[in-house]
Amino acid sequence: MKMPVGRPSPGMGRTEPAKTWGTSSCICVFSRIRRKLAYEPVPEAAAVSEIELHRKLLGDAPRNAAFQAALKQLVVPGKTTVADIGAGTGFLSFLARRLGAAHCTLIEYSGMLELAQKLARQNGIDQLSFVRGHSAEIRKPPKVDLVVSETLGNFALEEGLLETLIDARRYLKPGGRVLPERLRQFAAPVTAPRLQREIDIWPQVGYGLDLSAARTVSLNNMYVKQVAPDDLGGRDTGQIWDDLDLRPQARAPDSRRSATLRWKAADLPAARIEGFALWWVCELLPGVGLSTSPFAPPTHWDQIYLPLLAPLELAADDVLELMLACDTRPDVGVRLGWKTRQLRAGKTVGEQAQDSFRGRVEM
Repeated sequence: MKMPVGRPSPGMGRTEPAKTWGTSSCICVFSRIRRKLAYEPVPEAAAVSEIELHRKLLGDAPRNAAFQAALKQLVVPGKTTVADIGAGTGFLSFLARRLGAAHCTLIEYSGMLELAQKLARQNGIDQLSFVRGHSAEIRKPPKVDLVVSETLGNFALEEGLLETLIDARRYLKPGGRVLPERLRQFAAPVTAPRLQREIDIWPQVGYGLDLSAARTVSLNNMYVKQVAPDDLGGRDTGQIWDDLDLRPQARAPDSRRSATLRWKAADLPAARIEGFALWWVCELLPGVGLSTSPFAPPTHWDQIYLPLLAPLELAADDVLELMLACDTRPDVGVRLGWKTRQLRAGKTVGEQAQDSFRGRVEM
C-alpha cells in the first residue's frame, strides 16, 4: 500500500499521506514506532485520509489477485492460522478465512481496526481476533502458521516491511511462512527532462530572488512520480540494487545496505542523464508477485524519482556509476543516499552526492 509521509499506522509503519502537488509527492522522512512526531493531524482529517488510502488500495485489482493467489497456495482449510500485520480493513484476513484458514489475528495500529470489525460482521466472517497496536510491541504474540504483511510503499521499504517481517518471525510456529517472501529494488537512469523540470522550478520563480538554498534542499529528496517508459528512453535499463530474502529460514537482512551500479554510456538510450528512477518487484511466492516497473501494468503504487543537482552529459565511452545507501532502522525511519559519478578512462570527471536527510526541514 502506498502511504508516503506522516504519522504511524498499522504494523510497524503505515503512514498518512503526504501533501501532493500535481502527480508528485516528496518523501522526506518516515515515522516509525517510538518516534515523536512534530504534529498530529486532526482526527477527522486523519479518518478521511485513511479511508481514501484504503479505497485506492482495494481498487488495485492486480494487487488483490496476487495476494488471493498466494493465499490459495498456502492456506490449508481448517488448519492454517494467520497473523495479518497492518491489517487495515481486514481484506487479506477475509480472503484467508474464505479460503478456509482456521483463524486469523488482525493487528492494526490505527482506528481502521474498528472498521475491520464492522466489515467482518457485515460479511459474516468469524474466527477472527483483533489486536490494536504495533506488531513489534506485542510481547506475547500468537503463534501462527502464516504471517502476511502488505506494508509496501512507493519506495518499497517506507512502511517498515523489512523490520516488520524480521520481527514477525517471533509469531511463527516451526516451519511457518511469511508473505511476501522476496523483494528486489531496481534503479535506472532517467534520460528525458520531464520529471526534472517538474521538480526543479526554483530558477524559474523569478522576482529577483535567489532560491538556491531551497533548491538544494529540494533536490536532496526522493519524489513519488509516475515514471513512464519514455522517461527512460523507452528502454528498460534497470539494475537490481537491493535483493531481500524475507523468508524466516534466511539470514535476516541488515537494515543498512548499499550497492554500486554501473552503466556504459553506449548501452543507454541517450547521453544526457537527468536523474534516476527506482521501482520494485515483490515475490509473494515463486511465480506470484507484484511489480511497480514502468514497463509493467500499473498498480496503485507509483515509482520514485531521484533528481540530480545538475544533468550529466556522457561521452560515448563514459561509464555512469550510481552508489545507493539505504537505512531503514526504526529509530532512523528511511534514509537514502545517492552518489553519482561520471567515469572517463577510469577517472572521475563528474561527481554529485545527495542524501534524503539533507532534504529535511525541521518543523
